[in-house]
Amino acid sequence: MKKTHYIIFCLLGLALVSTSCNKRKTYAEILKDETRAIEKFILENKLVVLDEFPTSLVFKTNEFYRDPATGVYFNIIEPGDTASKVKEGEEVYVRFIGLRYFTSSNDTTEYSNLDPIRSPFPESLTYRGPVTVMNRSLYSGTTPGWAVPLTYVGHAGRVKMIIPFNMGSQSDQQSYSTTYYDNVQYRFESQL
Repeated sequence: MKKTHYIIFCLLGLALVSTSCNKRKTYAEILKDETRAIEKFILENKLVVLDEFPTSLVFKTNEFYRDPATGVYFNIIEPGDTASKVKEGEEVYVRFIGLRYFTSSNDTTEYSNLDPIRSPFPESLTYRGPVTVMNRSLYSGTTPGWAVPLTYVGHAGRVKMIIPFNMGSQSDQQSYSTTYYDNVQYRFESQL
């Protein structure tokens, strides 16, 4: 009888300990947190999210378009040479300034790869066509979200971006880190 009580108490204790240690968030909770963080960022920075893409390619400083296929927000600072559109299979070189991870309260640093001394080589991606959440794996080894504005801008185009973690780099996807880029600059291999 004592053994039975002892076993029951041990099992109950083990059940209590194992349930209290399970404090991990679900993927749905992580997505909800990201949505709240993006909404907060938009409010704090007085950004306006456009319902339709401006065909003139002209954005006001605080206007962003949210790509419905990817959830990437972007603002075209400078469309660049729109006569020279990126071609499928072409190498695109990316320089950026003002990279911030705004879902992490611990990291307030802004990152950049614009300084040729600190970052002698730009990031690059091979353009594989318009990006969707389903085909983002075509851009493995890079940040798929960078390719989203390429259907609108040309060589030397510049954009601001909010990239949800699922369209970020592999590291951003693994750490669920949403990013904001103050200035992303594109150079097409065929134009160099």
